[in-house]
Amino acid sequence: PCQLTCPAHVDIQGYIALLALGKYKEAVALIKETNPLPSVCGRVCTRPCEGQCRRNITDEPVGVDYLKRYAADLDRECGHPFSPERKPATGRRVAVVGGGPAGLTAAYYLALEGHSVTIFESQPKSGGWLRYGIPEYRLPEDILDYEVDSILKLGVEMQTGRRLGRDFTLEGLFDQGYEAIFLGIGAWSSTKMNIPGEDAQGVMAGIDFLEKVNRGELTSMTGRAIVVGGGNTAVDAARTSLRLGASQVTVVYRRSRKEMPAHPAEIEDMEKEGVRLELLTNPIAIHKDEQGRVQRVTCIRMELGEPDASGRRRPVPVAGSEFDIEADWVFQAVGQQ
Repeated sequence: PCQLTCPAHVDIQGYIALLALGKYKEAVALIKETNPLPSVCGRVCTRPCEGQCRRNITDEPVGVDYLKRYAADLDRECGHPFSPERKPATGRRVAVVGGGPAGLTAAYYLALEGHSVTIFESQPKSGGWLRYGIPEYRLPEDILDYEVDSILKLGVEMQTGRRLGRDFTLEGLFDQGYEAIFLGIGAWSSTKMNIPGEDAQGVMAGIDFLEKVNRGELTSMTGRAIVVGGGNTAVDAARTSLRLGASQVTVVYRRSRKEMPAHPAEIEDMEKEGVRLELLTNPIAIHKDEQGRVQRVTCIRMELGEPDASGRRRPVPVAGSEFDIEADWVFQAVGQQ
């Protein structure tokens, strides 16, 4: 069940058995048959495998993800880490657009097949959302750099600062002799809340906020922050706000805690750090001060109705239940596309 639930279908029982025998290098080799980023995933994976682990019947799940991290860390620090064998060169060229987890994974397996691979990445560094969206405290930059370098050592070429449509075109890549193109451009557009006052100063998409922090463009903040949403981006934005100096952080989510898509452990850690949860609550307007900066947010209480297309119960507004929350910052984390 754990392997079936894993998005990469990693041979979980296999690598845990190898670890039990002390064969961590062999465990990493097995993991990398389907997932080339074990050090990264061992830190940021949402661990769906553990929810289906058979040990749940008896007591609690095996710490599958922690064991992946353990194996990868031992391998990385041993001085002669696992490196897969590459097949003989085929002479065929593939362009990968996007140096995030999808593009890096595609490049890894294409290179192992002997193909010549070039990654075109729009950002100054590769890694995509791993680098610019996940906070440093969850995924240290040197860990990500190590995994990227292990892929580049297979002969993969990385060109950064190259954006599709600005610096090159798909037709141009084919003209240069690339026979295939993999598009892994990510989901960098934030979904709007579409409420009055959304243009106020201090209102920002959660992903834009995290990117500014990871780039070093935003190093401190003061005042009260509201984060709208219930996923991992919302949790990361909330915990990052605290670390930057926010005096109070409130996560506003329109469903109940049970429906929050963020990993339960992340939610628990967030609350332990002092973030407030306003559940079954939805913003309906943002109010500005005379300078155009966000001052407060009007919210309305919700109740759960029938399930919607996602299978979760649809939140329905409760008439007359409006109330205000004072805020200096509002981060929208209600979806990406």
